[in-house]
Amino acid sequence: MNLLNTLSTGELYKIAGYSKKSINSSFRTESSVFDSNNQDMQTYAGYQGIFNWACMEYISISSSIKTILGYDKEIFLNRGFTFSLSIIHVADLERLRDLHLAIFNYYYNTPKEQRAKLRFSYNIRLRKADNSYVTILRQSTFASFTDDGKPTLEYINCIDITGFRFINSINFTVHVLSTSGTYTLCHENEFPEACNQLSKREKEVLDLARQGYTSKEIAEKLYLCIETVKSHRKHIMAKTGAGNMFAAINKISGL
Repeated sequence: MNLLNTLSTGELYKIAGYSKKSINSSFRTESSVFDSNNQDMQTYAGYQGIFNWACMEYISISSSIKTILGYDKEIFLNRGFTFSLSIIHVADLERLRDLHLAIFNYYYNTPKEQRAKLRFSYNIRLRKADNSYVTILRQSTFASFTDDGKPTLEYINCIDITGFRFINSINFTVHVLSTSGTYTLCHENEFPEACNQLSKREKEVLDLARQGYTSKEIAEKLYLCIETVKSHRKHIMAKTGAGNMFAAINKISGL
């Protein structure tokens, strides 16, 4: 895993538009209207929650999160977004920075009076308590804002969509609430996995390197000059964010 590509909570906080963590209690008391034991917060196919961007804390999470992920909601309430990051699939975690840059770029390019009408959705893989993975469709809307338009409370709805096939790409969409009360698609983007960014020839070079062949041997097998093979190896390392071919092989193999 390339640590340089890993998104930290501090960096995420800045991407959301904040310079330092707020301790304004009004952001916390405002969320007291949400009761995690309320029946509206319960779902058999997923879980819901409230996240406070001003202080980077979960305000409320439905108890059904244990049914989906196997963790008690208190873990998220006590350990915050740091724990959430720790259970994201390594390949998805490395794309999280670009994903959130896309989210908040769209958010801040939308007029303030329209931001509450936006719904952001994307799929992500999370590690369950038993170390298996589940694919979650995460949908969210921002419920309140600072005077200068920064997001404070985010209402989150997560649905288990493990049965759907996404070929390990993160699909990001933005919908806007229309005057008729329905959501209309207004933006979409795809964040492919590193291995899906490799060309056919790069995949061939990677596969032979995985089998232990040297650059010279790979060149002979693929009828290429050795400099071309070396160029492919450099592209593979660049696309996977790996420091060497061994790390690239391990990274792709672990996806």
